[in-house]
Amino acid sequence: MPYANQPQVHLTELSDENVKFVIEDTDLSMANAVRRIFIAEVPTLAIDWVQLEANSSVLHDEFIAHRVGLIPLTSDEIVDRMQYSRDCTCAEFCADCAIELTLDV
Repeated sequence: MPYANQPQVHLTELSDENVKFVIEDTDLSMANAVRRIFIAEVPTLAIDWVQLEANSSVLHDEFIAHRVGLIPLTSDEIVDRMQYSRDCTCAEFCADCAIELTLDV
C-alpha cells in the first residue's frame, strides 16, 4: 500500500503573510497536490479587459494585452470586498466588481 504511512507536517514559520512547513513521509504527488490547493485558494486579481487608445509600437495590440494580463497584482484587502462580475447586478462594470487601472507611457 503506497500511502500506508501518514504524512508528517512540521510548521517552521507562521505569520500573517506566510507559512513555511515541511512535509515528510509522503509521495511527491501528494506534496504537489497540497501546493496546487494553496495556489488555487489564494485570492487574486487578474487583468481581464485591456483597451489601447493608441499603439505606435511594432507589437500587436493582442500581444500587449496578453503581456499586461501576465502582470501579478497585489490585492491585499480588495479581493475580500469584491464580487465576481458574473454575480454582480450592474450592466457593465462597477466599483463592486471591477477595478480600473490607467497606464500612461
